[in-house]
Amino acid sequence: MPHDLKYRCCPELVPVSPDAAAAAPPIRLAEALRHLRHQTPFSTPTVDGICAVRINTYLPLVCVALHDGAAFPANLEDECLLSATERRFEEDPHTARLLENLPLVFSGLESRYFYDLNRAEPYATANEIFGRKVWRNGQHPDRRRAIARHRRFYRLVGTLIEQLIARYGSCLVLDLHSYNGSKLTRETPLFNLGTCSVDVTAHRRLLDYFLSGMADINLPGITTSVAENDVFEGRGRFVNWVSRTWPQALTLCLEIKKVYCDEHSGTLHPEIFTALQEGLTRAIDEIFTVYREGYLQPSHPRAALL
Repeated sequence: MPHDLKYRCCPELVPVSPDAAAAAPPIRLAEALRHLRHQTPFSTPTVDGICAVRINTYLPLVCVALHDGAAFPANLEDECLLSATERRFEEDPHTARLLENLPLVFSGLESRYFYDLNRAEPYATANEIFGRKVWRNGQHPDRRRAIARHRRFYRLVGTLIEQLIARYGSCLVLDLHSYNGSKLTRETPLFNLGTCSVDVTAHRRLLDYFLSGMADINLPGITTSVAENDVFEGRGRFVNWVSRTWPQALTLCLEIKKVYCDEHSGTLHPEIFTALQEGLTRAIDEIFTVYREGYLQPSHPRAALL
């Protein structure tokens, strides 16, 4: 997608070039927190090796790709029963790239087998994941470090959401994942919206609008199908933490079948990926426009700046 894209939600906004964001220097957590508290735009390929951040402007639209990365500590490789290829199968490769034309994106850099950002702390370093044993000695060999990094991520994102709620009175949060269709023996949707963290009755109109927008995405050689709470129900730690901590926020947990890449290697199918990226960006932009018109408080300080 060309980087001169104009958002309906903020027509004057031009996305940060992903290449420019990747070329930005790494920063420490303390510096990232300062940027967030002062609401200064910034981009970095890594905050303490935990996540990448790209903030073009402080809109109440937060896009998160928790399992985009697959980095794994070299000193723990011998302790792990799974190879890098086996671990990669359950990661969500390229989900951050799917969001790269959106103005505010957080993406996890480290493998969910080191610590899972979508599980609560007691379960984030489990010895068994997706039915497979992870650690040679039956327990995580460096749980203290893993949990410390898990906490830093939540502190970072929590600081941002707190700032956005204070500024706008509300916030839309998109939690993007991908899944392996080959693991299931039945027909499964291309797009699955998990709504268990959402007051469905209160937000039915908006949810239906988003599902309709996803159904309009056309991918070459792929039949588009959408469902709600089919293969996943949105019960992960992240969206439920956001919903409980900030009832003013609305969370959307979206799972995409990995039709855009090889499930095992992560190798992209370029034509499908490009069409998916363009369609997803358009659908998110459209749902945020509707969200802005119906949810943000017109009298709230600075909301009118949108």
